[in-house]
Formats: sequence, C-alpha cells, structure tokens
Amino acid sequence: MDRKIREAIEAGAFDNLPNRGQQILLEVNPFEDPSLWMAHHLLRTNGFAPAWIEEARDIENCAAKLRLRLQDRSAATFKEFRDRVAELNRRIWTYNLRCPSAQFHKRSIDPDAETRRAQKSDSRV
Repeated sequence: MDRKIREAIEAGAFDNLPNRGQQILLEVNPFEDPSLWMAHHLLRTNGFAPAWIEEARDIENCAAKLRLRLQDRSAATFKEFRDRVAELNRRIWTYNLRCPSAQFHKRSIDPDAETRRAQKSDSRV
C-alpha cells in the first residue's frame, strides 16, 4: 500500500487537491453526533469538556490519590483503601454506563492487586 501511495505522489495524483497546502481544521470530528456538535463546540471554546470526559479525569485523579495513600502501610489504611476503592469502583461502573463508547470504558480497581503491587514496590526499596 505504501508503494502505491508513493507512486501516486510521484505521478502527481495529489497535486490538484482542493485546499492543498492549507491547514486541516481538526475541530470537525466526522464521527461526532451532529446533534451534539454545537454543545461540544461551546464546551471546548469555553475550556470545558463533556461531562463524561470530566468524570474520567476525576476518576483518574482519585485513583492516583488512593495509590499514594496506599504507601502508608498501616492496617487502618488498608481497610480505608478497600472502602474507598469500592466507592471508586461504583463511580467507574456508573461512568461506563454513561460513556458514549466502549473504547473509553475504564476498568475497575482490584484492591488486592493494588496492595500486592504496593508491597512489592516497598520490598524493592
């Protein structure tokens, strides 16, 4: 396929394309629902994102904070960690239901795996 494209370029097949040499506008997403375009445009131009994107960012921030707290090795922290992970997993499940595409779904957090990972990193130090 690359060879065919190179041959077409060398033959000048792309020389007379409209808007040649001009910047491509990436604001138009051909996969975006046209009925939501104006709402998304207004959000973008005012520094906001759709609610599901904002929720994804907040979930990532909460998960990162939980992982940092796990570095404190007390038993109370492990119980608190499990409780907070359960809350965060409920948010993740709700997020996955609201998210417009499965490609953006988030995996729930396994508290046991996170605890083992933290203990392994602690034993390396």
